[in-house]
Amino acid sequence: MRINPISFKGTFCLNKNDLNQRKMKKILDKTDELCLSFETGSYGNSDKLFIHTLDEIDSTLMNFLNEIKIPFIRVSEEESLDLENIKNRIVINENMEDENSLLIEVNVADLDKELRKYHYVYVCNDIVRGIGGRYDRFKKFLKTNQNIHSSIIYLRREQNGEISTHIYDGNHRFAVMRDIGMTTIPVTIDKESLELAKEIGLVKSEL
Repeated sequence: MRINPISFKGTFCLNKNDLNQRKMKKILDKTDELCLSFETGSYGNSDKLFIHTLDEIDSTLMNFLNEIKIPFIRVSEEESLDLENIKNRIVINENMEDENSLLIEVNVADLDKELRKYHYVYVCNDIVRGIGGRYDRFKKFLKTNQNIHSSIIYLRREQNGEISTHIYDGNHRFAVMRDIGMTTIPVTIDKESLELAKEIGLVKSEL
C-alpha cells in the first residue's frame, strides 16, 4: 500500500482497464501536481487504481480526468469514514476463505470484553501492545474507500471449561473500528468456533 504520509481528503477510484499506456503516462507525469499518491487496489480491488488528493486540487484532477475521458468515482473523506459505509465494505478474510469459514456480525462491546480476558496481544491503540504504525496506517486506509478484510476470530474451550476468544488476524483493524465508534462489526469465523461463539452469546447474526 503506497499512501503518502501527508493526510489526504479525497479518493478517486479508476478502473485500470480504462487506462491505455499513453493516458497512464500522462497521468503519472502529473503526479506531483495533481495528487498525493497512487496505489493499486487491494482486498479484491486489483482492477482498480486509487488516487488520493487534498480538497484544493480535487477540481484540477477532476477536470484533467474528464479531459482525457477517463471515468472515475470520487469519494470524500466524510463518505469513506461513514460508519455504515465502513461496515458495508467489510468482506470475508481471504486468509480463511474456504467452505469452513463464514462471515458473522458481532457486537463490538461484547467481542472487546471477551478479547480483554484472554488475548495477550490485545490492542488498545498503536502504542499499547500494538505493532508500531499499523493502527494509524489502517485509520488512513479507511479513507481510501476500499474493501476491508474482516478480522478472523477463533474460540476454544480451555481446560477449566471456560471459552476463550482470540483474533487470529486483524487486531489493529478491530481496534481502530472499535475506537471510531462502530457498535457491530462483521468478522470471519470457522464453523467450530461459531458454535462456541453462540454458546457465550457473541453472535448477533450470520451474514
